[in-house]
Amino acid sequence: MAGEAIRPDCLGSSGSGLGKLSIKSMVSSLSTNSSIVENEVAEVEMLLEAYFMHFDNTYNRLQNLNEYIKDTEDMVNIKLDQHRNQLITTDLILTAFTCAMAMVTTIAGIFGMNLDSGLQEVEGVFVQVTVASCVGAVGMFALLEPAA
Repeated sequence: MAGEAIRPDCLGSSGSGLGKLSIKSMVSSLSTNSSIVENEVAEVEMLLEAYFMHFDNTYNRLQNLNEYIKDTEDMVNIKLDQHRNQLITTDLILTAFTCAMAMVTTIAGIFGMNLDSGLQEVEGVFVQVTVASCVGAVGMFALLEPAA
């Protein structure tokens, strides 16, 4: 109705008071309709603004949640890296210990062979070689062990 033009045939006779009354009532009706439309537009704008604020708040909360998830993933990855490094360190220590013990068992294996070298006849050679190989194994383990 706000965009409609007033037609002259609706007004009746142009000189009568009835025509002027009709024009005034139509104009007041149009102004009332436009104020109703303005009120409805204002109400819709307020609703849209409230929905936008709610949407913006939800979006910000989702962004914070996404950052929290990424930080948690980083923390879990750091803990996994720490455990992997501990396993690697344990493996390295066991490998160094195995290498040192292999040296001792090699020397014991040489003395345990049924070969006639003459060393088995000499008094105290076995004890000296055993002590020397154990000291060598401890030294090798100390060299191969990573710094704690």
